[in-house]
Amino acid sequence: MLRFFLQPHIILITATGRAPRSITLRPASLILGIVLGLGLPALWISYLTRHNQRLAQEHQVLSDQANQVLTDLQTITDDVEELKSRAGLSTETVAPDLRDSDDGSNPQGGLSKVASVEMVLNLSKTRMNSLETVLTNAVKPNLEATLASEVKRQAAFPQGKPITGALQVSSEFGLRPSPFGGLDYEIHEGIDFAGPIGKPVLATADGTVALAEYERGYGNHIKINHGYGYTTLYAHLSRTVVQPGDWVKRGNVVGYLGNTGRSSGPHLHYGIYRQGQPVNPRHYLKLNDSPLAVSP
Repeated sequence: MLRFFLQPHIILITATGRAPRSITLRPASLILGIVLGLGLPALWISYLTRHNQRLAQEHQVLSDQANQVLTDLQTITDDVEELKSRAGLSTETVAPDLRDSDDGSNPQGGLSKVASVEMVLNLSKTRMNSLETVLTNAVKPNLEATLASEVKRQAAFPQGKPITGALQVSSEFGLRPSPFGGLDYEIHEGIDFAGPIGKPVLATADGTVALAEYERGYGNHIKINHGYGYTTLYAHLSRTVVQPGDWVKRGNVVGYLGNTGRSSGPHLHYGIYRQGQPVNPRHYLKLNDSPLAVSP
């Protein structure tokens, strides 16, 4: 039956007084034409739909990448600016302009028309290269110098303990009655730490021995110049083990506790001088009952 319908059919049309005319119908061709006429647009629409979906997905991927790059770029830029500040460099930042070059105005809603995703990525790459150059040529060497200076300053800050073990304070800094009796008062320019004769006395910070000698008041004593305006004094020692000009580090033994000079008993007189003026060592040692603490 199907074969009959698909075969060509001839339709004869006659009219009185006229020659007959024939029309050949080819069902197979007609059906094929209908199928093609309806199918091709559908196929084209389907192709365009899939193509647009693929483009949308690719665009979304690029957008996500661009957003991540911009986020990372901002984080890195902030870190570089912080490092520049730490290194003592100018923190003025020149950020890439991601707005479309033909529209510098501020459009509705405070939103800016941005360049294409590809342009954003290219500008970000350029900015990353610029940041890398700044880091390598400016920030790194200056920061290394700054950190080295900070380490040196920290090491020169007199915050170490002048003797090992627990510190037993026998006389505080400031106004005190004379330790030799009577009604006299005197200004005590340091703190006295009691201890046995011969106990090691330690440098409280890095520095150069400025003086190591005996004199009537302080007996055997040492002064160390730490730089940055700081000097420390270690007095009434039984003996000294350093000479002027020696470089010492925090914790090095510089002498031994004693009872020489104007002393009422074995102890270490420890003094700190800032810009030539005596300051209370308690604040620098950060003793538990110290009302104040000093940082470098």
